[in-house]
Amino acid sequence: MNDEIERVEMTLEQAKAKVEKAGKWQKLLANPLFKELVTEDYLGDDAVRLTMVLKPKAEDNEIANTMLIAKSILSRYVAGVLEEGAISHEAILENEALKLELQAEE
Repeated sequence: MNDEIERVEMTLEQAKAKVEKAGKWQKLLANPLFKELVTEDYLGDDAVRLTMVLKPKAEDNEIANTMLIAKSILSRYVAGVLEEGAISHEAILENEALKLELQAEE
């Protein structure tokens, strides 16, 4: 029984860390300066500009494509962290209830 409680506690710690990380990203994304410089400019306007400069068989396309891929990676990373945070929040609720049940059985 103690092993199960320890396992649940470890799961809770990991889930809480993911929720905390997602919360930090949410705060950062809500920051007006971050929103202006990163979300709107870097991930928005600049991505559109790069797409417009792409030309068939142009040598500069490699640089533009690399920059677009980098923007995509950042966007996917942040979205993944936020999704993991939401899932982990639910896991915390479930595992806290399970921990109480296991402790009551002891």
